[in-house]
Amino acid sequence: MPDIRLSIAGRIYTVTCQPGEEEHLARLGSMMDAAARKAGASGGLNETRALLFAGLLMADDLAEAQDREADQNPSAPVDAETENAPADPLEHDNDAELAAHAIERLAARIENMAEALEKQTDQS
Repeated sequence: MPDIRLSIAGRIYTVTCQPGEEEHLARLGSMMDAAARKAGASGGLNETRALLFAGLLMADDLAEAQDREADQNPSAPVDAETENAPADPLEHDNDAELAAHAIERLAARIENMAEALEKQTDQS
């Protein structure tokens, strides 16, 4: 499987993906970088918090897009619950669903990291 290097908030992350997904993942990385820079612009945030807020900003944008879609097409069900998202990102029908699922997973991971860091700081 190919590796791709993503620059997010001035830091390089190497991520493994499925063959053929490199361009899409690079696009998602660019979106995450823009959100991380926007979140970190207020200053005073450590890297973990900046990424958490970046994920929340992106999730908020996605929620607004889902709300607009629901308003335009009220008969289509909107699935915003994490537990209803497919476990395999390849099961998604479109880029928006894939991005939403990735953001939800990333936000959960960032929250877990932030909690772990806070516990380490409290113990020091």
